[in-house]
Amino acid sequence: MIEEIVNQSILFLVTFVANLFASVSGGGAGFIQFPMLILLGLPFATALGTHKVAVVFLGIGAMSKKGFNRSFAFDKAVSFIMLFVGCPAVVAGSIIIISVPSHIAQIVLGFITIGSGIYTMFKKGFGSTGIENRSYTRTILGTLCILIIGMFSGSLSSGAGLFATLTLVGVFGLELKRAIMHTMIFVATIWNAVGAITVGALTSIQWQWIPVMIIAAFTGAYLGTTLLIKMPVAKVKLVFSSVSILSGVILILEAFYK
Repeated sequence: MIEEIVNQSILFLVTFVANLFASVSGGGAGFIQFPMLILLGLPFATALGTHKVAVVFLGIGAMSKKGFNRSFAFDKAVSFIMLFVGCPAVVAGSIIIISVPSHIAQIVLGFITIGSGIYTMFKKGFGSTGIENRSYTRTILGTLCILIIGMFSGSLSSGAGLFATLTLVGVFGLELKRAIMHTMIFVATIWNAVGAITVGALTSIQWQWIPVMIIAAFTGAYLGTTLLIKMPVAKVKLVFSSVSILSGVILILEAFYK
């Protein structure tokens, strides 16, 4: 009984902090939340499914902030691609057996994440303004990126939100805060719901931990989105870059100590 209270207290605190930062930076909750579930004793597949169910409420918490919904307009083309290319890719990623050893993929992904964080940190004007007339080349390249990120979202626990935000800004040309909104809605909420259903059909989920994680994810995301709306783009970029670099380091360390 006492052990379960301690576990749930740890779950709440870590999930709250992870989703608070994720809602400001546009991703990264899985880098903290998923390993925590493993450390608390869940098997990999069960931890993955449990994590995905909880992260859905990261998106719901962000969307519940009314100012967030009013402040940012949907990009119709991006929304269509994230729904009809991204969702099938999530399902495919959840059921396809990846032939590359997971620790190697994790190390490569870690270095890419660190590089992305350093790039965005020093890239002047990153996400400060959007591109009004998007070229066909950007759209095709962005669609390919969303396909790959969707498969990562289905097969790996972390990275999809940050890379989706980076793609929406760097390739599709969305302003950073607007890109984060799309990530919260499509990646955090819809993609993770699709992934949770797929993984849940293939394995078990730790349902007794879900309520406390839902409360923590929702409240953390709501508070984080409140900060996002008020923060200038320069500070949002700093948070995004910092979370990316830290997440990459965590990925690499986890791969070496598996």
